[in-house]
Amino acid sequence: MLRSIINLLKRITRRTIFFIVALVLALSIIFSNVGYIQKINLYILSKSISWTSIKAYEYIENLPEGSVVLLSADYAPSTKVENDPVVQGFLTQAFRKNLKVIAISLWPDGAVLLENNIRMVALKMNKKEDEDFVIGGYVVGGAVAIEKMGINLKNAIPLLRGSNAPFLNNIKSAKDLKLVFCVAAGDTLQYYIRILGARYGVPVAGGCTAVMAAEMYPYIMSNQLIGLFGGLKGACDYQLLELKDQIDPNNVPEAVKNMFPQSIIHLLIVIFIIIANLIYFYERYEIRKNLRR
Repeated sequence: MLRSIINLLKRITRRTIFFIVALVLALSIIFSNVGYIQKINLYILSKSISWTSIKAYEYIENLPEGSVVLLSADYAPSTKVENDPVVQGFLTQAFRKNLKVIAISLWPDGAVLLENNIRMVALKMNKKEDEDFVIGGYVVGGAVAIEKMGINLKNAIPLLRGSNAPFLNNIKSAKDLKLVFCVAAGDTLQYYIRILGARYGVPVAGGCTAVMAAEMYPYIMSNQLIGLFGGLKGACDYQLLELKDQIDPNNVPEAVKNMFPQSIIHLLIVIFIIIANLIYFYERYEIRKNLRR
């Protein structure tokens, strides 16, 4: 009986796996809009918010009103599903707390995405440009630009020179900022930690894609990174922390909704790994049995 099952499983080809993954993904996306699925998904996610997300959120929550913070959105459209909700969550929290936001991007694509997000959130929360936030646009230079921020912020971000925002009057360098919040799909979050954090003592928090999250934990454990919203789960955490009881269980935010297909696909991958290991150990058992004969 077991041998028949193993032989059947061994007939699963790469094409079969791709087809099953595509089918399950399509079905999970469709069913993620079903009311009771959304309620179950929301309940599970609200009970499993990451401690790294809580650390970052609480630090921002405790910043004094009027604090000037830098938001750096360094990602492209390919990762906007993971990164956009984190940027929107940060802007919503910052504007609710009456923080003053300097918004820039070290990626050309990110500058467009950032401007769309900040204008959308500002309109919703009745915040005004040059009064509550300034848009610094695309800042060229990567690590070199970040180094310049530690010396002179307006030299590093040219568009700030023409701004009439009153909250910029007392900002000379990054050392005058209360926080740098970087949402990254590349190395820029690490640059901020290593340069502005380690060299100039500026507090750094942020978000990143899921594939980068693991390498950020040493920075968190050593208190060089305040907290992190990692991947789609981190984006989901931010929406749950900020919206709290305002979420309609029948119409959850996009990041929360998207966690259902992602969780199902991860579960499917685990099942395939178990099947592969089952075949491997069974074949080893058969080889040893034959050798004993």
